[in-house]
Amino acid sequence: DPLAGLAVGAAPRPATGPLRIERHPGGVRLHRGGEVTDVRLPLAGVTSVVKCPAGRLALGGGFFAHPVDTAPPIRFEEDAHVLRLVGEGIVAEVDKASGRVRFLDGAGTLRIAESAEPDVIPGVAATRRQGFTIGATERLHGLGQFRAPVPEYRGEDVFLAHANSDAVNPFLSSTGGWGLLWDTGTAAFFRSRGTALGYHSVAGDLVRYHVCLGADMDAVIGRYRALTGAARLLPKWAYGYWQSKERYATQDELTGVVDEYRRRKLPLDAVVLDWHYWGENDRFSGMTFDTATFPDPSAMVDHVHAQDAHVVISVWPAFGPNTAIGRDMAAAGFLFPGKHWSGGRVFDASAPAARDLYWRHVKGGVIDHGFDGLWTDGNEPEFQSTGERYGTAASFIANGREAAGPIAENLLTYSWYQAQGLSEGLARDVLAKRPVILSRSAYAGQQAFGAITWSGDIFASWGTLSAQVLAAQNFSMAGIPWWTCDIGGFLTNHRYPVGLADPAYRELYVRWFQFGAFLPVFRAHGTHISRELWRFGEPGTPVYDALEQALRLRYALLPYHYSLAAEAALDGGTPLRGLAMDFPHDVAVRDHPAQFMVGRDLMVRVVDRPLEHAPVNIQEFLPSRAVQGTDAPAADVTFYEGAAFERRVASRHTDELKMSWSGDLPGELAGKPYSIRWTGRLRAEETGAHTLVVQGKGAIRLVLDGRTVIDGIAAPAVNDGANGGVSFKAHDGDARWEVSLTLKAGRVYPFRLEQRQPTPDVVSLWFEWITPSGRARMTPPARKTVAVYLPAGQDWYALDTGERHAGGGAIDLPCPLGDVPVFARAGAIIPMTPGIDRSSARPETIELRIYAGRDGAFTLYDDAGDGDGYRHGEAARIPLRWNDTARRLTIGPRIGGYPGMPPTLRFATRLIDGKGNQPSRLVRFGGAEQQITW
Repeated sequence: DPLAGLAVGAAPRPATGPLRIERHPGGVRLHRGGEVTDVRLPLAGVTSVVKCPAGRLALGGGFFAHPVDTAPPIRFEEDAHVLRLVGEGIVAEVDKASGRVRFLDGAGTLRIAESAEPDVIPGVAATRRQGFTIGATERLHGLGQFRAPVPEYRGEDVFLAHANSDAVNPFLSSTGGWGLLWDTGTAAFFRSRGTALGYHSVAGDLVRYHVCLGADMDAVIGRYRALTGAARLLPKWAYGYWQSKERYATQDELTGVVDEYRRRKLPLDAVVLDWHYWGENDRFSGMTFDTATFPDPSAMVDHVHAQDAHVVISVWPAFGPNTAIGRDMAAAGFLFPGKHWSGGRVFDASAPAARDLYWRHVKGGVIDHGFDGLWTDGNEPEFQSTGERYGTAASFIANGREAAGPIAENLLTYSWYQAQGLSEGLARDVLAKRPVILSRSAYAGQQAFGAITWSGDIFASWGTLSAQVLAAQNFSMAGIPWWTCDIGGFLTNHRYPVGLADPAYRELYVRWFQFGAFLPVFRAHGTHISRELWRFGEPGTPVYDALEQALRLRYALLPYHYSLAAEAALDGGTPLRGLAMDFPHDVAVRDHPAQFMVGRDLMVRVVDRPLEHAPVNIQEFLPSRAVQGTDAPAADVTFYEGAAFERRVASRHTDELKMSWSGDLPGELAGKPYSIRWTGRLRAEETGAHTLVVQGKGAIRLVLDGRTVIDGIAAPAVNDGANGGVSFKAHDGDARWEVSLTLKAGRVYPFRLEQRQPTPDVVSLWFEWITPSGRARMTPPARKTVAVYLPAGQDWYALDTGERHAGGGAIDLPCPLGDVPVFARAGAIIPMTPGIDRSSARPETIELRIYAGRDGAFTLYDDAGDGDGYRHGEAARIPLRWNDTARRLTIGPRIGGYPGMPPTLRFATRLIDGKGNQPSRLVRFGGAEQQITW
């Protein structure tokens, strides 16, 4: 087992002996017992630390090593106890006795400090451990996006490894004015307890981290971007609406979708061509098209472009055996030995020559047809299954080495290399278009490549929607601004087997769509059901009208979204913001995880529970933190050949109790009867009546807390299509057991779950629960309202009605299906373009809504919408300022310009003060400053 080290052992003992300090340009080097600690101040507000054996130091810089000659000057201060490296906005203080480093801001305030090595986590054989001490009250966010997220990381454990729905960006951001990028590239365990943090790397002999200090979380994230790379601004169309599904099977089907959106005058900017356009799996991702279904891809793209829309196409890092790229990669020695589920092989993206070869095939086979963006699927990378982190890590590590070194020591970086190669090729060879790369995985710095991360193959449920709201916030606060998800859930039939015929699913879809309308990238996608608006009804029906209303609201706010995107790319901003970013001292915001900010002026409250239709299936997957091992952070799963546990084949850790497709089985069990045994402990998160729900095929036994609670056999299993994450057709042939019992919060319950399957290649087992709070949330309330917390310090206005509310408390807001709870805070200036149906529209008038109650400012941004001219100053900014006392709006002088910029604009300015909307005042703006007074 390549991950056997996760289950036993302990970290090596720290180096001992005298400490020798060597100064060098930009920092110091500490020598002790054959170990070296390199401390550098490469940028304002940033310290980079590398710890490794002396012989490894030359390899220690990583992706984000900045040249010494570009670093800001530092000053050394020294006394008998410490050596201080004083830089711009940061001080690194080295304790001469221990060699530990403390990090202070420019005013001398301690923000974070190294501590003694953290305690061993039972069952984790960390090759390196590093501890830190932090403040007692600050909130911790970031680290990426996880299937089972938490509102913040105080008191939490997190396994930092990728999976289908887990994308790690290991940047921890704090409301205490610091951020920490754990930059080893390896899998690691993060643990927070009180004022102690610990990182436990499970491979490699190197510690590398970067500390970023700033006055607030925006400044901290700005430092992260300065270190890892500025975000690429996506083309304007990428901030419009993307229509996608798994999958458009023919050329005519794809173009027909675009035609229908235009016929209905519904807003649309992109359509997505998912996998299998190449034909059978022997031609998997060969950068070719099946002529029977896509006879003329260039004509297809031209048709979409003629409708003023764009096409994104799926590519994978694996290639079928009957592909030119697969043969070329094999001849060059760039393919990993591990088998991909398609029958092909995955290429080594860490090899520069392999990236170049990949790009040549992508360009010649796909981009030269005119496609506008790339969707890089399965890039954790996926081999047989990436349903959970332990199996994903094991399958990649089993390949041994890559060009960058041992895979175990570079486990998290695959998608970074892939995105780098594609982005560089696009920027060099396709100058008229900005790189757009939709990625299922992530690593620090991917924002520099035009990469958008989406959250993988998630399952439709209200619990998943709530989790996605948290995931979006933490991913954004980890520093990468572009994120999206499959609106409505990728897989629907597990809990909604009749799909669109179920009013409970249609209600969920509407609320998810409303959430998606405020994400950085607004994209509907999934399997089982089509996602085009007219599939949900026709104009005049409640669901269709609600979806159209949310879609049009996105386009009305497009100038606001695009200005925020430009701020992210050019000034290090963060468009989607957890409330902690803007209200770090308001402790009440912790209790409202379904709310977030879009920019600093709009607050969204996602409706994350049913108000009208109770779902039939209300069970949810056990969160990973609830599936623990007997003496390890995660449970054990062991696979056997034979339906009676005859021969052990493989074992590993897992924090997911689910088998949803044949790729979840070890390859050795293909075509054979099998059995599986899970052992571990379930940790209850609530006290009260729970229901355990187990579905599956074969013989299933569950022993919980020493008592057998399930022991049954399903009907004779057949390979009925309910056997695969993508092909899953609901629980045909599955038996279902429900067990009611009372659990106590914080208590762990030993369990053993067994499945015996005599029919080869049939896979289905699902272990879920219904918690007390989950049951209550799935019961529609008598009053169709949601609680909205309005942070203290300013008044808030409902965006739809203009009604004014005082901050500092919660309100119950009626929320019929078409309503999205969105509030503008006093002082906001919101640019809007109601009525447009594509991002390229140049409306005659831009509406400026000014919300009275405090001073405010906003910078309206525009450019050509595509190409890299914006990186060379081809852009226009118009500063807008509101003086509340004088009731005066100042439209500042336009700064800059771009080809095709309209010489004049018309602004319809509206003052909203809660006393009735004031009449709009029309202003013709030619670039010179103007003022409007009410």
